[in-house]
Amino acid sequence: MANSGFYERIGDGKFFPNEATIGPWSSDAQHGGPPCALLAKMMDDFSRSDSTFISKISIEFLKPVLFGVVEVSLRIVRPGYKVSLVEGELAVNGEPTLRGRAWRLRKTPNRVPEVSMAEGLVLDPEAFEVLNLDAFPYISNIEWRFEEGSFYDPGPVLVHARPKIPLISNETTSGLAEMIIVADSANGISQELTMGEFVYVPVDLMISILDEPIPGEFIKYDARTRIDPGGVGTSIMTISQGGRLKASSLHTLYVDKGKA
Repeated sequence: MANSGFYERIGDGKFFPNEATIGPWSSDAQHGGPPCALLAKMMDDFSRSDSTFISKISIEFLKPVLFGVVEVSLRIVRPGYKVSLVEGELAVNGEPTLRGRAWRLRKTPNRVPEVSMAEGLVLDPEAFEVLNLDAFPYISNIEWRFEEGSFYDPGPVLVHARPKIPLISNETTSGLAEMIIVADSANGISQELTMGEFVYVPVDLMISILDEPIPGEFIKYDARTRIDPGGVGTSIMTISQGGRLKASSLHTLYVDKGKA
């Protein structure tokens, strides 16, 4: 299929996942990145207005995101000129699966003095070798260039990444959606315990956004995961592009021995 993406649009607010959405745990389950990005995109489109942008996204995982017909429902909770709030729910085969909230804030040029958002040296992502990953379909549809750390080694990472395919077939993908497709991988790419021997179950994804990334370009993800011996974890990620801070994300994790 020409320009095939993570999803096919099959109706008003309805989509069907392609193989590229499949994650590491089961061929019947999607990775969290694409459905979170889809819900974020739909909330963004539904509430869009001039000079405003999505400044915070919070998504709760109600259950695993299975492979099936995806339907998104939306509502405005708080309308407003400067600040507004939209809620969305993503259901799979009629079962509520993700629940999201997005705050939209108004931006005006030079409203406050500029504060530096520089994030260290600006290094060309192309200078780092592409790591071809094919362990499962989702991960093979992202271009990964690791600056520090590795997917195969435990510990924090600095990685430049971008999706190879659009979120929805034959549609343009926003910088917001591209960022979220990858950001949900924070706990996987910065794992502290070997995936396969231990299972990481995210219960949420929260992203505070200063500025939407430019679509189609590499985004840099600085990710670290911390795990308490009791089996509760946190993944924290700083997200930048072109040497400027774009967003910060947080995952809350249930961690246990064995497979999901």
